[in-house]
Amino acid sequence: MDLLRRSGLCLLFLCLSQNFSLGCKWIQNGEYKHKSNFSLTLLKDMGEKDVSEDVTISIPEELYKLHSKSEIENKISILHTALGQILKLYKKSEKRTTWDNDQRNQFMSLIHRQKLELNHCKTKGGCIGCKELKQYFKNLKRFLRSQKNSTLAWEIIRKKVMDNLIRMELLASHIKNPPAI
Repeated sequence: MDLLRRSGLCLLFLCLSQNFSLGCKWIQNGEYKHKSNFSLTLLKDMGEKDVSEDVTISIPEELYKLHSKSEIENKISILHTALGQILKLYKKSEKRTTWDNDQRNQFMSLIHRQKLELNHCKTKGGCIGCKELKQYFKNLKRFLRSQKNSTLAWEIIRKKVMDNLIRMELLASHIKNPPAI
């Protein structure tokens, strides 16, 4: 009986560890993509004007290119970190923009949901590239402050976040469906 119980526990542990190494079912079954696309649509609709101005704060392209080939766990950590940074950035937008509050709140809720779901997929390991990603968002915050949180500055930030969400979706697409066993 003891041997049977130990064998059962070993099998359970093996199955759980395989599940983590195969990635995140929430991404693999398309839920992330669905929520991400809806977030992007809301963000596009919130905009008030076509912003042709740009700032020299470049999206960390190398980070997303480099990590399209990295371990699944690191990709998930990058997505999780980016979503957290977007939440921090947009928490301060409520009183400083003329965006529709319902759309803004729905956007924030979707980003929070994505972050929460990815939190279930994350492992406790470090995140290669997350430091650069956090620095990118700090630079966006500095830009906002330098522009005194103007409506135009927030529109530029909205455009930057849209670009980031697109890159994040591309990164998520590299988290392949696990092979059939």
